[in-house]
Amino acid sequence: MKNNLSDNWYEDFFQGLNCELWEKAVSVEWTKQEVDFLISELNMKLGQNLLDIPCGFGRHSIELAKRGFYVTGIDISQTFINVLNEKIKSENFNIKAIHADILLIQLNQKFSGAICLGNSFGYFNFNKMKVFVEKVSSYLETGSRFIINSGMLAESILPNFSKNESFTIENIKMDITNTYCADDSYMISNILYTKEGKTEEHSFKHYVFTLGEVKRLLQLFGLKTIATYSTLSKTEYTLGDQQIYIVAEKG
Repeated sequence: MKNNLSDNWYEDFFQGLNCELWEKAVSVEWTKQEVDFLISELNMKLGQNLLDIPCGFGRHSIELAKRGFYVTGIDISQTFINVLNEKIKSENFNIKAIHADILLIQLNQKFSGAICLGNSFGYFNFNKMKVFVEKVSSYLETGSRFIINSGMLAESILPNFSKNESFTIENIKMDITNTYCADDSYMISNILYTKEGKTEEHSFKHYVFTLGEVKRLLQLFGLKTIATYSTLSKTEYTLGDQQIYIVAEKG
């Protein structure tokens, strides 16, 4: 079990059973509902360009492309990008899939909206998060929106903190041991995957920010928070809610 983990853990985390499980974890119906919500909040027109960062295996990118948007998806996982590229080729989706570190890539394009979903916001420490938010903001047109989804804000995770969790999705079992470092406000999760008698161990590190910290970080780069929801039906986010959807607009 790892009680300390390098800040660049994400460079080789997304492979093997990690990728296989997350492809199975979310239903097609839930993705469609999330995209319904995104479209209602992004205030974009059909045919406009949207940034999905990081995009994972592209469940949002694909559904958004089906709805008539042009999507650029970026992810550090070669496994995820390979899966997405295969789907792009087979279905001729209007998606550009890029394998890259989102902190290092430089895009010479403006977008009419951006999304960062699935707990990805917080993979980095505060200084690197500033780099990430500054980059996203620089890619956005004035008046466009950036939507963040996370279950890892302090107001969500700390009231409900669990040291041990276990899940089974289809034929993969996931046993998780969580450790919280109060001094530096991050959580380390050690995961044991079991599939057909074989096991894999993976660990990830997630920095935990308060909602106020995130709003101030966004504002620092011209992104004003205009709404915070706990559900896709747009219930206002409050202390202890398990998920948050943050909607910010570039001034």
